[in-house]
Amino acid sequence: MIRNSLLPLLLIITIIVSSCSQEGPRRLPRHSGEPGEVLIVMDENLWTGSPGDSLSSLFEIYYPLLPQAEPSFSLLQFTPTQMSNLLRHHRNILRVKIGKGSEKNSLTLVKDKWSNEQLVFTLSAPDIESFYSLISSEIPQVAEIINEKEVERIKQKYNRSGNDDLERKLKKVYGIDLSIPRDFKVAKSENGFTWLKRERIKYQGNTAHDITQGLLFYTYPYRSDSALTHTDILAVRDSILKEYVPGPKEGTYMTTEYLFEPVSKSLSLSGKYGVLTRGLWKTENYFMGGPFMSLTTTSANDQNIICVSGFVFAPKFDKREYIREIEAMLRSVSVVSRDTSNS
Repeated sequence: MIRNSLLPLLLIITIIVSSCSQEGPRRLPRHSGEPGEVLIVMDENLWTGSPGDSLSSLFEIYYPLLPQAEPSFSLLQFTPTQMSNLLRHHRNILRVKIGKGSEKNSLTLVKDKWSNEQLVFTLSAPDIESFYSLISSEIPQVAEIINEKEVERIKQKYNRSGNDDLERKLKKVYGIDLSIPRDFKVAKSENGFTWLKRERIKYQGNTAHDITQGLLFYTYPYRSDSALTHTDILAVRDSILKEYVPGPKEGTYMTTEYLFEPVSKSLSLSGKYGVLTRGLWKTENYFMGGPFMSLTTTSANDQNIICVSGFVFAPKFDKREYIREIEAMLRSVSVVSRDTSNS
C-alpha cells in the first residue's frame, strides 16, 4: 500500500498481468536490457530539467555497502516517440506522463506487457507539483519491486542450469536446498565447512582481470536464542573465516570490515526465521576486500545454526551485479531434512 500526501485516499499500485487471448496464451519474446537497467520513457524537456533530476536521484541512490559508491540502477531515457518495438521489450520500463489528460495521480504496474518477465510501470500526474509528491512517496517502492524482480530473474536462470552435483552434496551435509551456477567448484571442504568458488575473467582494454565469487557454508550447534543476533552472527563468522579462509600470504585471512558497520535484517525462510546480513570483508594484514552477504537460519530440527555466506572480489570493476547474483543464490535457500542416503 502506497501513500501520497496530495491525496486524501491511499494510492495503490495497480498490478495487471498480461492476459490470454481467445486463441490461447501469447508467446512473448525474451526481455532485453542489462541487469540493473531501468528504461525511463519521458519527454526530453522534462528529463533534462528538474523533474528528470528528481527522478534520477531516487533511482540512483547508492547501492548499500559496496566498497565504492555505485548507483542502485543504471538509467536509460527515451522519449515516447523514440520507443521502438525493440525498446519496448526492455526488462524494466517506467513511463512518465505529466498533464496530458491526467486528472489524478496514478501508478500502475503491468507484468509481461511486451516481453517475458518484464515490468512496465506507468506514472501519471496532473501537474509538476503532483509529480514531485508522487515520486517521493512511490519510487522507493518501485525500486524495491524492480530489485526483487532482478533477483528473481537470476534465481530462475540458476534454477534452469544449476550445479546438480554440488546441490545434492550440500543438501546431504547441511540440510538445505539452493540453486548454484554450474561453474562453481569446491575450493575447500572440511569439518563442517565448505568453500565454493567461481572464477571468471573480464577484460579491461587488452588486460584480463580475475573476478571471484565465493560461497561459504558452515554449521554449528544452536545453544541459545542469541545465536541469531547480529552480534553473535558476526562473531562466529569472523572466527570461522580466520580458521578456514586464509589470505595470499602467511598470517593473512579473511575477516569483516567494521569501519562500515554491517547491517542485518530478519526474513522468513519458508516459515523459518532467518537473518540476512550485508557488509564488507577485508583481508587482515593485506590489501584485499569487497562486499559480502550472508544468510543465517536454523536446521530443520532447530538443533543447529546454518550459515551461507557469499562474497565478491572484483577490484577493477563495479560490484553491484556480482553481489546481486550472490543475493539471488542466498534467497534460493530453503531448509530441508538432511539427505542421509548414499545416492
